[in-house]
Amino acid sequence: MNRMEVCWSCRGGVVAGTAFCPTCRVIQPPDPRMDHFRYFDLNPGFEVDLAVLDGRYRERQQRFHPDLFVSRGAAERRYSMEHVTRLNEGYRLLKDPLRRGEYLLHVTGFRTRTPENSVPADPSFLMEMMELREALEDVDVKRSDAEVRLGALRRQVEEGRVGEIGALSRSFAAWFSGGERHHLEVAAERVDRLRYFTRFLDELERKEEEIY
Repeated sequence: MNRMEVCWSCRGGVVAGTAFCPTCRVIQPPDPRMDHFRYFDLNPGFEVDLAVLDGRYRERQQRFHPDLFVSRGAAERRYSMEHVTRLNEGYRLLKDPLRRGEYLLHVTGFRTRTPENSVPADPSFLMEMMELREALEDVDVKRSDAEVRLGALRRQVEEGRVGEIGALSRSFAAWFSGGERHHLEVAAERVDRLRYFTRFLDELERKEEEIY
C-alpha cells in the first residue's frame, strides 16, 4: 500500500514520492526515502536501459526547471532546486557502471559506504594491475611509438573493464532473483576490480593528453 503524506501547501493527501500535489498542483519536496531507481521509475538492478534513463531525465528536467518557478514563492523555488539537484545526482550515478555498482551495494545493505581504498582479494589480479601500471610508467610520451603503446594498453584494459561489467551484471541479477548473500560478495569483488580498471584508464588518459 502506498504511503501517504500531506501537501505542505493545501494540506491535501499526496502519495509519498509524488512530485506535484493532485489537489492544488503545487510542487512537493523530494522524498529522501526514495532511492535513485524509484526516482526515475526504474526497477532496481545493474542493467539500466540508458535510452529510457535519458528520456526520463529530460522529461523531469523540463518539469522541475527553476525557470518555471521564478515567479513562485520561496518554498516552491527551493523544492524545484532540490529536485534538479536530486535529478542530476541520480542521472550521473545511474549512467556510470562503477557508481551504479557501488550504489547497488549500498541499496542492498551490503556496504553502507564506498570503500575508496578497498583492495580486490585476488592476488593474480593485483599482480596484473601492477604490471600494467609499470608498462604505463615505461611509456615515454616523447617517443614516436608512445601513441601506439598507449593504444595497446587502452585496448587491453578496456577489454578487462567490459568483462568486469558483464560479470557484475550477472552477479546482481543472481542476487535479485535468489537473494543469496554470496552473489553480493562476488559483486563487491567485481566492483573493486572495476574501480581499479577505471582508475587506470583515468591515468592513461592523462598520459595520452601529454602527447598532444
